[in-house]
Amino acid sequence: MKKVVLTAAIAAVLSVGQIAYPIQEAGAATAASYRIAYKMPTVNTLEEKEFFHSLLKGALKIKNPHPASILDKNRKSLTGIVGDINGTDTPRGFMIDEFSDSKDGYLLTLYNEIGILDPVYPQGYDPAAISKQIAEQQASGQWGGELRQKRGEMELKARINALVQAGYVQPEELKDQRLTKQFVAETLYRMYKKARPYKGSVAPKDSQSEAVRWAVEVGVPGFQVDAKGCVYPESQPYYTNMLDFIQLFLPSKKTAAGWEYFQYEVNQDMLLEAVHNYSGELLHVNNKPLSSLPNYVMLSDLPEKKKAETQLSATLAPKVIEMVEQVRREVQKPRVWDWRTDVIRHPSFTKLVSEYRKTKSQKALNQVYQTVKTRYNLFDRQDSPQVMKSVLDHIR
Repeated sequence: MKKVVLTAAIAAVLSVGQIAYPIQEAGAATAASYRIAYKMPTVNTLEEKEFFHSLLKGALKIKNPHPASILDKNRKSLTGIVGDINGTDTPRGFMIDEFSDSKDGYLLTLYNEIGILDPVYPQGYDPAAISKQIAEQQASGQWGGELRQKRGEMELKARINALVQAGYVQPEELKDQRLTKQFVAETLYRMYKKARPYKGSVAPKDSQSEAVRWAVEVGVPGFQVDAKGCVYPESQPYYTNMLDFIQLFLPSKKTAAGWEYFQYEVNQDMLLEAVHNYSGELLHVNNKPLSSLPNYVMLSDLPEKKKAETQLSATLAPKVIEMVEQVRREVQKPRVWDWRTDVIRHPSFTKLVSEYRKTKSQKALNQVYQTVKTRYNLFDRQDSPQVMKSVLDHIR
């Protein structure tokens, strides 16, 4: 592995949202030049890039959480449930994976996210009594395996029953354990359709389901359509990212009056740690993600990398809350699905489109672009004056 040294004079090149550090790799026949840089995320990338959702969850502190006493009483860890059901304190990886990929695993995670639904136990079941029995058996040298299995099954069922009682899950949906994006969309839509109604603005080719189309319209991770216009509702979902997105950008705190937004504040130390954890995606070397380079590990120890992380964290800190608020406003809007129908021939834009085509001026183009942005939540691939110009010039 070649040694990386700094050039004699390190110049920090600053531009809007970016800082770059030139680095030179010594010992090569032709010296290779590296520039560690970052670019500030836009509102679009904050909304659409899943690693930003994980970063935000790690960097932001909830200002209006549910009382810890309620959460501690209701929540059960996935590992604890799997351990009880399988009669072990240390469930193996395949046990956890199998459970996580099932409806039961998703529903337990969803229940824990909501946090304040009381478990619905069958009449006559006493959770404290069975835990006491297990403790007594273990104190006498017995494992209490059957009781632990019963406890795990009952605690899981009580939490799924709470979701059924709340109307988020239908009993007939629990006849099998096959977890699909369709099922996840149905549960989320039942929960949040009043807080964020479906606007009818999207039409994936392979689903007529209003719940699936709602998820596509909102921008829930995993519900992006591909080049064929398909979303594949029967495929296996990765629901952790979906629930992160929901908590960040939708009114997802359940209260007696309905759903409200979680409010956040920045913890600078947590933000710096989160930026460090995702530096492979956030930092770029010669315009390529740091994590894509073969000598990624070697470069990751450079002081210049730490400087870039610190600079990015400090730049994000005063802006990230407003960016989250802006994403929240955006996800309430409909989408542009068909430029011809939604923009070119839409009565709201007829005069503006006509004015641009008459004058071809930058001012007229910007007016169309800004008016469309006000009405619609544009995907990142749609969101630029250049794209708008191409649409206006080529679509009739």
